[in-house]
Amino acid sequence: MNHLSWIQRQWIAWDYGVLLPLMARLPLSWGRYLAAQRGLLYAWLKRDWRQFSLQDKSLYQRTQQTLSLLLPEADTQALTQAVARRYQMQSIEEWEAACMIIGRDISRWPVIYQGLDDMLALLQKNPRVVFLTGHFGSSILGTVLLQRLGVPVLGMSSNVVDDPRVHPSIGRFYRQKYAAMGRYLNGGQILDRQGNAGKFVRFLQRGGAVVIVGDLPADFNESALIRPFLGVSCSFAPGAAKLAKIAHTPLMGFVCEFYAGAHYLRFSAPNEDPYAFIEQAIRRHPSAWWAADVLPLLETSAKTENAVGIDI
Repeated sequence: MNHLSWIQRQWIAWDYGVLLPLMARLPLSWGRYLAAQRGLLYAWLKRDWRQFSLQDKSLYQRTQQTLSLLLPEADTQALTQAVARRYQMQSIEEWEAACMIIGRDISRWPVIYQGLDDMLALLQKNPRVVFLTGHFGSSILGTVLLQRLGVPVLGMSSNVVDDPRVHPSIGRFYRQKYAAMGRYLNGGQILDRQGNAGKFVRFLQRGGAVVIVGDLPADFNESALIRPFLGVSCSFAPGAAKLAKIAHTPLMGFVCEFYAGAHYLRFSAPNEDPYAFIEQAIRRHPSAWWAADVLPLLETSAKTENAVGIDI
């Protein structure tokens, strides 16, 4: 964090410690609007917490590269607007998290479920499932809305926010978010994947749903899941597929997006490829994928040493 100036550190502390909680206390329509305006500002500044914390200087360019691939007919202005919408989506996702942190009752928000009956029928036959989702739309809120399934939900997080390069206000915000999510998970919780693999397996053996955000590259010390995604061959972290195979559970997908005053939580169909399901959602709304910068990092040409295929 020493690379940040005093003014930058004060701004981050105010942004995550004061501004987001303040916006979360406003009427929902006002808060969502201001969160979108915050996203526009950060798009203009090319500002993302991973950029200034982890010194990821190419994040904006990788986002632009991905969206140009997904929007081949977009001119320069349209592409710039698409990138800006990505920053807006991330800002709105953080605002939704702040709403949970300050104690707003998310269960009262309008939600429309698509594919819920099939999902409930599947859980009746086998009360355990691994869910794959992405850094897309309102994925954090979507995890909370799985409360409707009536089974404990265990979400997989990462300890990256504990990295000493990350400002304490950001780490505190994320840890508060994980704690707030736990209120809705039917006795489940959000748990770091680092050092807890056995807990996820034991949880599934008892019955419940595990949520893994799976649109990330494999670590260099693990064998990757190789599959086509968005027109390129990608090397994914294999955790979701491995866990489903070990626990003999289905691997399903879900995405959550906001339209016209309500959140829509959509489940993949039984036997539908969850990666293809998430890919379709991204192709429909590319800017809602607020991890679009990872696509160049997922391409197998950038990492093949430990990559192998895994059946799912």
